[in-house]
Amino acid sequence: MFRRIRRAAFQANPINPIQMQSLAKANQLVASGHPGQAAPLFASLASELETTAHPRRAANLHAQAAHAYADSNNEQPALDQARRALTLFIQSQMVNRTPVFFGNITRKLTNKGMNSAADTITAEFGSKIGPMAAQPTSVAAHQGQLPTNCAKCGAPSTKVMPTGWMIKPSSATFAGH
Repeated sequence: MFRRIRRAAFQANPINPIQMQSLAKANQLVASGHPGQAAPLFASLASELETTAHPRRAANLHAQAAHAYADSNNEQPALDQARRALTLFIQSQMVNRTPVFFGNITRKLTNKGMNSAADTITAEFGSKIGPMAAQPTSVAAHQGQLPTNCAKCGAPSTKVMPTGWMIKPSSATFAGH
């Protein structure tokens, strides 16, 4: 007759409280400029989540570990974590996330002077990622731009008006009309 109410947030979150604390600590270390200390925490969490059948979360944590290792100029661990992240992204069919991470990590490795790691990742995964979704364009291209004038009265949009702008699929019009 009575059923127990389950919270969706608790069911969707595979991270237990201890792992959550570790993740928070890792994020705090990165934010305070200590990516070398955060990287092993990210990698450890990723491995734990892989063993508990959460490949999408694990892939993103491997990606964070790869970035943290690269930021601390630790080439081999950065390469290892990037490989694992890309493998899980591809296996999980994360077609939007895969090319974004691939582009970001290869660019970061190249900028940090880790050209051999960037070349290795490109050689191993470049052909697999090529057919996936293209790199996203700028935010403005996705969202469109506000017009310079109101479509109805011609009022300039140089100031933010108290009533604001309303974006319609066909055109943008001033909300005061």
